Amino acid sequence: MNICIFMLTTIEINTNSSLYNLGQLTPNNIRIKQYIDGIKQVRNFNPDIEIYISDNSNYLNKESDLLNIINENNIKIIKNAPNNFGHINKGNGLIENWIHNTDIIKKYDYIIHFEPRQLLQSNQFIDNFLKNPRNLFTLGTNKMHFNTGLFCLKTNILIQFINLIELSKNKDSIEYIIYNYIIDNKISYNLLDKMDLIWFPTNEILIHH
Repeated sequence: MNICIFMLTTIEINTNSSLYNLGQLTPNNIRIKQYIDGIKQVRNFNPDIEIYISDNSNYLNKESDLLNIINENNIKIIKNAPNNFGHINKGNGLIENWIHNTDIIKKYDYIIHFEPRQLLQSNQFIDNFLKNPRNLFTLGTNKMHFNTGLFCLKTNILIQFINLIELSKNKDSIEYIIYNYIIDNKISYNLLDKMDLIWFPTNEILIHH
């Protein structure tokens, strides 16, 4: 079974953007520290799996402590991913980045999607998946959407999904559109109770999932 961890990032955000000015984006100095901590954790828990990071800002084009940590941990870097639709919402940015990396994603049977601006508390979610690879999610608090900070999905399903999205018209939350796609198409999946990670929302209050 061919599996990889794929991390999609916007490490450095545009501080002139409307989302930043509305207080919906975490300042860059805090973001970068969160990325450093999260990337260190994912490699510590998963020493043998190929890991990719695909960033749609220009941050990895310059020397930095974060770049050094990525290289030291043998994480494959994909630079200059497009970011033409991320200003609409986070979901559009993710989908645009997945589309950009379709040729790489096709090489694998499953993708473990992990957003590295989080802190894994244990490897229980990924270990559970590796023992029995399948579509694996956790539910959001309202039980009507998937959490997208960490999930596992068969790559042919992901590619079918992203090929259906019209980015210029998509204003829905990624958590809901993935959930609806899986449910509406009767795609089999399993649930775990938690991802066992700490998520950093914009207000910087730690939330355990």
